[in-house]
Amino acid sequence: MSNKKERSFIYDVLMPKVYGLGAAVVIIGALFKIQHWPGADVMLIAGLGTEAIIFALSAFQPQPHDPDWARVYPQLADDYSGDAILPATTAASGGNGLTRKLDDMLLDANITPETINSLGLGLNRLSDTAAQLADVSHAASATSDYTLKVQEVTGSLDKMNVAYATTSEALAQMAGSTVDAKEYHQQIQGMTKNLGALNAVYEMELQDANNHLKAMNKFYGNLSMAMENLTDASKDTEQFKQEVSKLTQNLHSLNTVYGNMLTAMRG
Repeated sequence: MSNKKERSFIYDVLMPKVYGLGAAVVIIGALFKIQHWPGADVMLIAGLGTEAIIFALSAFQPQPHDPDWARVYPQLADDYSGDAILPATTAASGGNGLTRKLDDMLLDANITPETINSLGLGLNRLSDTAAQLADVSHAASATSDYTLKVQEVTGSLDKMNVAYATTSEALAQMAGSTVDAKEYHQQIQGMTKNLGALNAVYEMELQDANNHLKAMNKFYGNLSMAMENLTDASKDTEQFKQEVSKLTQNLHSLNTVYGNMLTAMRG
């Protein structure tokens, strides 16, 4: 029995403190590693090693033993078939309990199970009557809604009659304006003919303008060709001028030679 008490002291009293201290060492080692302080690796290894040892020891922790309560209270057993702890007959036959006093009051007031049953039937009939009254109220509201709808339909029919009367007047006016419509149709036909003639005149004018534009384009084409020829002629004139200049220089040189020859012959 002394061994059992020592084991209980280790796992029930000492091990919770060891758990807390080991967790503190692990947290300090993680803090050293996060902050990159000197000795962080050693602290982290020490904390994780301590936690591993604590988990290894917790694997051998004995499971708590629950007492067999069925041995103390046989009524808790699954196969119990005896009397209850407080039989109903004992509670009913109690001398001056509250239940007994309530039974006496019911007997003095002549309240029997038949009376309670009749009271329940009366309550059920009352609820049915209330439901029927609710149905009647719904029917009354539906009737009032129907009356409102009929009044709305009557107003709509009045508006429809006014619309029919307006439509009849409009049709009569349209029948009276048939002659004006025929004259309007004739005027439209005359205007269509005038527009056709005007379109023909415009078409002739457009053709003349097109021919004029063609002649102008041809004239401008010939003019551009003449300008090109003039440009070429100016180039030839420039070359002719250069050749004449060379010829003048040659003649000047030749005259100089002839002058020298004449001078030599005279001398």
